[in-house]
Amino acid sequence: MPYVKKNEKGEIIGVHATQTAVTDQWVEMGDAEVLMFLKKIETTEQAKQILTSTDNEMVRVVEDLIDLLIAKQVFAFSELPEVVQTKLNARKQVRQDMNALSNSIDDNDPIF
Repeated sequence: MPYVKKNEKGEIIGVHATQTAVTDQWVEMGDAEVLMFLKKIETTEQAKQILTSTDNEMVRVVEDLIDLLIAKQVFAFSELPEVVQTKLNARKQVRQDMNALSNSIDDNDPIF
């Protein structure tokens, strides 16, 4: 038995389990409008999760694209804003440090 808040158009913009200062109407849980609102939230959250899960991959794609464009002399690294240069350099350094660390650990080296 949710309480809902509606906008000026009468559309549900919020659902609460208990009555609050911002809720103005009690509706049945099976109400079609409530179900549509909940479905929309579910779909939105799923879309956000999908985007979030691919963000790291896209960051690497963008970095590789920038490197490719620089290698092909489409533009120079120095043409990028300083903030962007700093961020790209920091990420490259971390990646180099991680690679150096993983290369220095050899499973075949005897410990003693």
